[in-house]
Amino acid sequence: MKRCLRLVYIVLFAGLPLWAQESSQPADASFAAGSTQTVGERVPNASGFEVLSRGTPQELKNYPFRVLAGVRNRWYPQLAELKKSANWKRGTTVIEFAINRDGSLGEMRTVESAGEASLDAAASQAISSAAPFPILPDTYPGQILLLRYHFGYDQPLSPEAPLCNGPNLGAHAADAVLHKVGNGVAPPHPISSTDPEYSEMARKMKYQSRVRIAGTVDRQGAFTDVCVLVPAGGGLDEKAMAAVRTWRFEPATLGGEPVAVRIHVEVDFKLY
Repeated sequence: MKRCLRLVYIVLFAGLPLWAQESSQPADASFAAGSTQTVGERVPNASGFEVLSRGTPQELKNYPFRVLAGVRNRWYPQLAELKKSANWKRGTTVIEFAINRDGSLGEMRTVESAGEASLDAAASQAISSAAPFPILPDTYPGQILLLRYHFGYDQPLSPEAPLCNGPNLGAHAADAVLHKVGNGVAPPHPISSTDPEYSEMARKMKYQSRVRIAGTVDRQGAFTDVCVLVPAGGGLDEKAMAAVRTWRFEPATLGGEPVAVRIHVEVDFKLY
């Protein structure tokens, strides 16, 4: 079991309120530059995967998460139109597919339907249009990699993992001063970052995913006003939120003085 975190510093522009700035951020670093989706259009739609082939961390490296980023990049842009349809509903599509050694897409089949053909089709389209994928790692001995993907539509909200839209953007006053990293502002650095625990649900399913969380590192180094920007599902969002609320940072600085900055944190939940 392994958890990895990455800090993603976002740019906050003077003159825009926090809610407008955060809701305009892309959900994943792999988003197309021209994407116009907002947070409200993306969540609470969760995605993640199981690795059905045998593989060690040394063999697979970060390959499955590169695939996840590509598939999400193709899935998210479809959600805005789907939500406008009378067929939009809560459900989960589960698809199994193979990636050949050269990165081409192998056999793919839907093993569980969301109960609506358009939702299942969007999930299939996300996978097929993301192909070809990167070639399989040289360290991985298999000729194909088998994956099982879960696409959760309109999933239940959790008070323990509030989403970054509406009133959950944070408790800042409208005129709160938040700086951006760069132009003289040195980034914060984690000094205490407890690993999140794996949820029992995800552990039993062998479910893996990535959650992106937005929060403010204040002038004292506390990580405050946190919310889920891109959910993972499977109970992992709640575990990630519980952990990040305890994190401490060396605060960002401007001219040697601590300042508050808004950042994104990505946490990868891995099982091998």
